[in-house]
Amino acid sequence: MLKLLRPLLPVTLALMPLAGAQDQPDYMIAESEHFHVLCWFYSERSGQTLPDALLLSGEEVMAQGALLFGGSKDVDAAPFQLFIYSTRKGASGYIAGAESVSPGSASGTVDLAHWASRSVHVRMRPFPVDRSLVELRVPTDCLRRASAGIAHLTRQDLAGGQDTAPRWFAEGAAQYLATRALAARGTDGLGDESIWLGTQVFVVRSLIADGRLPVLEDVLADSLGELEESAVESLHAVLFEFLMEHLATRGEAWGQLRARLTRGPRGPELLPVLEEWLGDGGIGGLEAHFHRWLQERRPAWNDAQPALQRHPEGWAQAPLQGNAIAWRSESVPEPPYRIRGEFRAFLDPRTSTAQANILFGRLGEDFLQASIHSDAGISVWDHSHEKNSYEMLQSQAWSTPFQLRDWQPFEIRVLGEDAHVSVANEQLSPFSIIGRDMGGRWAVGTFKGSVTLWRDLKIEPIRD
Repeated sequence: MLKLLRPLLPVTLALMPLAGAQDQPDYMIAESEHFHVLCWFYSERSGQTLPDALLLSGEEVMAQGALLFGGSKDVDAAPFQLFIYSTRKGASGYIAGAESVSPGSASGTVDLAHWASRSVHVRMRPFPVDRSLVELRVPTDCLRRASAGIAHLTRQDLAGGQDTAPRWFAEGAAQYLATRALAARGTDGLGDESIWLGTQVFVVRSLIADGRLPVLEDVLADSLGELEESAVESLHAVLFEFLMEHLATRGEAWGQLRARLTRGPRGPELLPVLEEWLGDGGIGGLEAHFHRWLQERRPAWNDAQPALQRHPEGWAQAPLQGNAIAWRSESVPEPPYRIRGEFRAFLDPRTSTAQANILFGRLGEDFLQASIHSDAGISVWDHSHEKNSYEMLQSQAWSTPFQLRDWQPFEIRVLGEDAHVSVANEQLSPFSIIGRDMGGRWAVGTFKGSVTLWRDLKIEPIRD
């Protein structure tokens, strides 16, 4: 149930002066008996969908968390509170909100789960201008971090306030529950159809290829050395997904172990507990299964520069940082083949332009890129990783003004010796691909600040 301009609990009241200080005229509330959501927006038009989705997702996370962690909730406890800072000055709002409950914790972060105040604080990325937020409906990055934060509070609440779970278990379980919340909202899938989880599988595979994946004993003992934080998050998420799938046959015993892990032990003292519980093969046998499971995954996407999410009409792409690139993982047929689909583009509010990209013929870090610019027109570039450069192969200005927000078709035809690009009613001259291996992956991309919707994306042999 959504309500305008109504205070929640004391923490909310303490934060209300921030709205005026940040030029945040409106905020939206969604609330239930055990969970309250507050989002600041510029208009009700952009604010209607997200608070409701966050409320439903939070309640689902709390319900599924009770099954995952065991234990029972104090029915008389105060509701959890979720604060979403989403306006132009969301950074200062987030800092003030996080510092109000946990002084010194806001620096360098974009989200905070704080059990003592029973609150989660999330800064939305990217800055959601009204139109793009309406199109995205529920930005996946925001929903994931909010759901993971509620999962952490739920786990600690069910453990009676203790925060003694192993780190890999706590963080992996939070992402596991968040993934299911996103799937329930239709912004991501499950298993190999999950954009986010599939991308983390690629990260962990790269750790194996580079010889940087810690042995499983170290992971389970939370002894990961200097492994960068983003890789740690990926590893924890992928490992927990594997455990939930691989150990499902142990039924009640696996549930009992999860309940025990929620309350500890952790660190090196956890290892003998797991060795005894696993039985024959122990942690070494589990590690072999984990590596095999990783290689058997067939993720649909590698969202290398995260921005992609499901959308009712197909896919939406709104970069968080820099330019977005999401590689399709399906097999590329031998030439001749075509890549085709439709897209809609929305302006970057800072530049009043929009740019969408289609990348193809990837070989290592080299690829071809068709760039579609709302003002300048269409251009094709050859990206060389060795030279760290882009060489223009072809370009064409719009013969008629480009119609933003209308669905526009595109097609790339890769033939024997040349390739052809067409967008809307524009046809570029063929360009040579002699000497290039065109069997590499393809991707959709969006320039920073823009928002692009994609639909009916296909790659197929040309048989005529």
